[in-house]
Amino acid sequence: MRLKTLALGLALTPLAGAAAFAQSVEQFYTGKTISFIVGAGAGGSYDIYARTLANHMGKHIPGKPIVVVKLAGGVGGGISTSIQMEHTVPKDGATIGMTQQTNVTSQLTEASAAGKYDISKWRWLGNMAPLRNFAGVWHTAAAQTLEEATKAEVIMGATGRNSPTFTVPQALNEILGTKFKFVLGYNGAADLNLAMERGEIQGRGASWISVVTQAPQYIREKKLKALVVDGLTRDPLLPDVPTLLELARTEEQKAALLMICGSSEFARGVFLPPGVPQDRVDALRAAFDATMKDPEFLAEAEKVQIPIEPNGGENLDKIAKQIVATPPAAITLAKKLLGSE
Repeated sequence: MRLKTLALGLALTPLAGAAAFAQSVEQFYTGKTISFIVGAGAGGSYDIYARTLANHMGKHIPGKPIVVVKLAGGVGGGISTSIQMEHTVPKDGATIGMTQQTNVTSQLTEASAAGKYDISKWRWLGNMAPLRNFAGVWHTAAAQTLEEATKAEVIMGATGRNSPTFTVPQALNEILGTKFKFVLGYNGAADLNLAMERGEIQGRGASWISVVTQAPQYIREKKLKALVVDGLTRDPLLPDVPTLLELARTEEQKAALLMICGSSEFARGVFLPPGVPQDRVDALRAAFDATMKDPEFLAEAEKVQIPIEPNGGENLDKIAKQIVATPPAAITLAKKLLGSE
């Protein structure tokens, strides 16, 4: 009798799992908490964007689940979050992710990421706004212009080699011959700010929004100066600061930088791991799109000073596939520009 009972239980287990996936979207999300895993540290712009979205997205999802942000830290550019989302989290739609935009190209340029995840297989829900990262110098640094940085050494702080806090000034070293040196291992923009104030480092990168929202006094008191941004277009907040693309000296450099800077389109991108049922992907994409038009969400975004320039999930799917299909020659040069070779 025990053996029969055990056999019956084992036989019913797959059916129970199948029944869970057979639920309607509303049935599945009713009473649920969605974990929003963010590959960045506390206090920076990723944190602010994620919490602002989490405050409003749940009401647009059938079943109205609660969305809870879980910061995973930014050391190493958030690659561990990419790996976790691809391989560890349940593929049921109850976990969404956001990680640093360099992860989009790191799988092509970094040995630590190669083969460990595939952004073209992620199910993108949408991007809240592009992120044009800057490289800038503290007011006491020996170099205050790009030309001066080709002659004087500047110590830059960075979270890791896969983060734009490293890759943007490193690309300048390769393109222009600047003399940026690095101290790695800081955990986000707040940590980097403290390091500049203490004199441990003489400059930093990340998004200019992280300066606007977290340390506006740096702008007001002219303590931090942006030298370059890495987006496909100039940052509206820094209209006089050139892009990396503008500084390219050869067509080969431009092709490689197009791949690198294209990752800016995923900067505030939210995604699901591969394997989530399509009806839940569709529902979460619709909820994301609705949130981008939600007056309460937009009002909070304005209050905390984060720009909203949304891009849809299906479009991000297409861009991700284009990036993964970058020709090998361009990838090789991108690795050199980023210091990956």
